[in-house]
Amino acid sequence: MEKDIFEAIDVSKEIEGKMILNKISFKCEDYTTMAICGQNGSGKSTLLKVLAGIYEPTNGKVRRGKRKVGYVPEHFPENIRFKLKEYLILTASFHGFSKQHIETDLLEYIRIFGLQRYVDTPLKQCSKGTKQKAGLIQALIMKPDILLLDEPLTGLDSPTQKQLIYLLEKLKKQVTIIFTTHEDEMIEKLADNIFYVESGEVLSCLKPRNVQKLIKVNFNNKDIFKELNFFDITYERNTALITVDAAKSDELLLALLNKKCSILEVNEKR
Repeated sequence: MEKDIFEAIDVSKEIEGKMILNKISFKCEDYTTMAICGQNGSGKSTLLKVLAGIYEPTNGKVRRGKRKVGYVPEHFPENIRFKLKEYLILTASFHGFSKQHIETDLLEYIRIFGLQRYVDTPLKQCSKGTKQKAGLIQALIMKPDILLLDEPLTGLDSPTQKQLIYLLEKLKKQVTIIFTTHEDEMIEKLADNIFYVESGEVLSCLKPRNVQKLIKVNFNNKDIFKELNFFDITYERNTALITVDAAKSDELLLALLNKKCSILEVNEKR
């Protein structure tokens, strides 16, 4: 099976006589998470729409094979006449899922995003944040192979933003994710690659900065650290200072707690 599942080849897009994208090319491998960054008006949203198949490129092509693409726009459509649950059941039914399957998954996502009180509310009467949650659910419930998210944190309150990032962290091993954002936290926790765009052209494609955590703990027996996987550790009497990649810090903290260590401090190190 070929490794690269998603590819843009010299993609250009002209809208109303203006060149929005100019010969953009990249490849995205299985289960890679890519952040597309740039200033407002740089072409990020247009690029995402071309990748989703909403826009056809003026020149070049997008190779996505037969894989299912889920897309979440930055701004949810304003005048959808359906009630929230009706809309989500309808959009999920387009993908051939059974009613039982849809209901089971939908109840879980409604719980995760705290939408129980809005299931029978017409979408056009919902707040921007509620509409954004509905947009996320309609993409997630279809179980896409590729998930495209345009500024997905827009309109969400802080707890829901953290919930979404946590959910996407779990999905990373199952889905290829490409998103636009201005939020550093989302990039640091999710992105395997960062794709910078300016004036419709590629500036660079980089690996994200390596973010590490410093964890300070009290312990009773130094032997417990022989069983833990970490990168660097220093000791001072019954205190240990451990350096670990941020992505593995939660796993390490849980292991330390299970070893009866007392967590004193957790700080970020770059």
